[in-house]
Amino acid sequence: MSDERPLETFVTLVLEHSDAELAEAHRELYPERIAAHIPLSLTLLYPWLPAASVTESDLHTLRSFFAGRPALDFSLTRLSTFPGGVVYAVPEPDDELRATMRALWELYPECPPYGKPGNDPAPHATLGRLEGDYAITLEEAEKRVLGLLPVRCVIHEATLMEDYEVVDRCRVRATFPLGGAARAG
Repeated sequence: MSDERPLETFVTLVLEHSDAELAEAHRELYPERIAAHIPLSLTLLYPWLPAASVTESDLHTLRSFFAGRPALDFSLTRLSTFPGGVVYAVPEPDDELRATMRALWELYPECPPYGKPGNDPAPHATLGRLEGDYAITLEEAEKRVLGLLPVRCVIHEATLMEDYEVVDRCRVRATFPLGGAARAG
């Protein structure tokens, strides 16, 4: 049996275009995300299904789910940390965002957030890791984004990202308009 993990998928909100300066700060603080092709984003569900097992029916289910959800409007207001984990920007208000995340988790109970059953992580836009080769501190992140926050984010679609290499190389597989977003046809 191979030790390699299956190629994964995850559902996210791309925030890259909400503010160019914050997106640039994200690339500086979290440089490994550049090679991985992961933009400034807020993850709704990671991991979702293995990339090889995603069917058109699965995509239709996600499309229908997001069509029934309103566009999301929040601001990234301040920084916080998950101890031993990451520095992230906090979205506020987060009621509709949390409701969307929890409804998605309920739709896919076999895919608990971050692979931990019973996990209820706070919505967050990761800006860097607290450990590892490119570790940063909360203070370094605060200094870099000083004056950039708050950043308003009005999100009209969710994005399905997929690995295309086991070494964390991702690409967009599909996007799903939220119910308040204009739709073609």
